[in-house]
Amino acid sequence: MFHPRFFLDIIYNMPKSKLVDIQFCFPRFFGESKKAFVDALIRNIQSNKKIGYAGYSYKKYLREAISYRFNDDNIKDYKLLPTINKNKLIEVVQSVVHKCDKELPLLTPPLFVFVFPWFPQKNTAGLQGVTGFTPYSNTIHLFISPNKFSIRSLMETIAHEFNHAIFFHNHPFEQTLIDTIIFEGLAGNFEEEIINRGHSAPSIALTIKESKRVLHSLEPLLNSKDYNLYRDVFFGNKKYKKWTGYSIGYWIVKSFRKKYPTLSWKKIMEMSNKKILDKSTFI
Repeated sequence: MFHPRFFLDIIYNMPKSKLVDIQFCFPRFFGESKKAFVDALIRNIQSNKKIGYAGYSYKKYLREAISYRFNDDNIKDYKLLPTINKNKLIEVVQSVVHKCDKELPLLTPPLFVFVFPWFPQKNTAGLQGVTGFTPYSNTIHLFISPNKFSIRSLMETIAHEFNHAIFFHNHPFEQTLIDTIIFEGLAGNFEEEIINRGHSAPSIALTIKESKRVLHSLEPLLNSKDYNLYRDVFFGNKKYKKWTGYSIGYWIVKSFRKKYPTLSWKKIMEMSNKKILDKSTFI
C-alpha cells in the first residue's frame, strides 16, 4: 500500500501529461434535488471543438446522460472527493493512459477524462466503487465513489474505456447486438492485457461453455438494434445472467487473440466486428 505522502510527491513533481486532460466534476452542493445536483455537476463543462460537451453535441444530452446515473434518494450521500483521493486518481489515470497508449496509440491526443461522483448500489458491488462510460472517441467518463474505490478497478476501468475511445475512431456509433458484444469483448481483453491482474468480474460472469450456449440461442437476434434487448443481455433479467454480453464478447475476442497473438492492437481495432468473429475459434 502506498503512503499518502508518496502520492502527493508524485503529483507535485509530475509534469502535466500531454496524453490526458482530466476534469473533476465534484462541485460544492448542499441541495436535495436531482436536477439541481446534475446541473451543478456539469456547470463548468464547456463546449470543446474536438468533443463537444464531454462527448455530446448539446449540453442537454450530457445532462440527460448524467441524470440517468442518480436518483433523489442518494443525493444526500454526496461528498466532495478528498484531496488525497483526487491526487491518487490523477496519478493512476496518467499512468494507465500512458501504458495504454504504448500498446494502442491515441490518434488525436489528448484523451479527455471527466470524473463524476457515483453512489454504488448492492447490484454493482462487484465494480468496487468505479464504473465508466465512453460517449465519443477520445472521451471517457469515470464515475467514482468518493471515499471508497478500488485502485485495481480504477485501472481496469480506465484501460477498458480507453479501448472504447479508440474503437469509435474506426467504427459507427450505432451498433447491432453482435457489434456491441464484440465492442465489449475487445475492451475486456485489452484491459486484461494492459493491467495484467486477472479477469474482471463482467468478463467471466459466464464460462466459455455457457457463453457459447447463450450466443447460439441469440443467433436470430444478433443484428437487432433494440436497446431493451441490449440492456437485458448485458445487465441481466430473468432470462439472462447479469453481464452475459460482456462474457460472450470476452470469450470471442479471447479465442481470436489466441489464434493471432502477434497481431497489434492497432490492427485489431481497424478490423470489422464481423471479421473478428469469423476469424475467432469461438464458433
